[in-house]
Amino acid sequence: MRLKNLLITNSMVLMLAACTTPKNITYFPDAKNGEVMTLAESKGIVLKPADKLSIVINTKSVELNNLLNMPVTSQIIGYQEQQTLAQSRGTSGYTIDTEGCIDFPIVGKVKAAGMTRTELATHLKQTLEEQQVAKDPVVTVEYLNLGFSVMGEVTTPGFYEFNSDKVNLLQGLSMAGDMKITGKRQNVKVIRTNGNHQETYVVDLQDQAALAASPAFYLQQNDVVYVEPNNYQKRQSTANANEFTRASFWLSAISVLATIAVLVFK
Repeated sequence: MRLKNLLITNSMVLMLAACTTPKNITYFPDAKNGEVMTLAESKGIVLKPADKLSIVINTKSVELNNLLNMPVTSQIIGYQEQQTLAQSRGTSGYTIDTEGCIDFPIVGKVKAAGMTRTELATHLKQTLEEQQVAKDPVVTVEYLNLGFSVMGEVTTPGFYEFNSDKVNLLQGLSMAGDMKITGKRQNVKVIRTNGNHQETYVVDLQDQAALAASPAFYLQQNDVVYVEPNNYQKRQSTANANEFTRASFWLSAISVLATIAVLVFK
């Protein structure tokens, strides 16, 4: 009788373990309806040395526009001639140098690092007016190839360009097709480079308040988002994957238990 009770208990434990719903695959399981979170302060993407920008100046003078807006040129490898691209708003890219400046036509060196693109546009407009280069110019600054990388357990890893001034971590993961079911939501890493320093932020996507307050909530240019595989995926990647995760193991276990039960109750 004692053996019989033990077998029944073990069978029930195995069945409950097999039917348990995982609690570590959802986002923000404790989120409440109407709950308000205070987000980390951020003015958006702050320009840094090596960033490349498109800058378009529009004035009332066509001649001045041609001087301020250099045409896009492309050169094909193997050919010596350069071809001017016909683009309505096409201008050559300006790369911020190591001193944080761009070399702008007529104006000369202009500070750009440490500003947002809106602040740079305002600064350029003021500079053009102060130097009496142009009156009431319209300045448009856009990013060229500024983005972030997403690696690990996501549907589509890769490099993604910014589509707005503020892209948060959840939007970045969505752009990569969202995390796979095998991604570890409690340990998402955001690796950020600032000059000669590298900062690593660990974000728990099951903790809404911690995410909202994290400096990594809003992504910056050249950020690397890494989604770590969960323990199941780690075990599956080994040469001898854990047999307890295989369906064949559970079928064999059930078969053995059924055989024992027949022998006991016979």
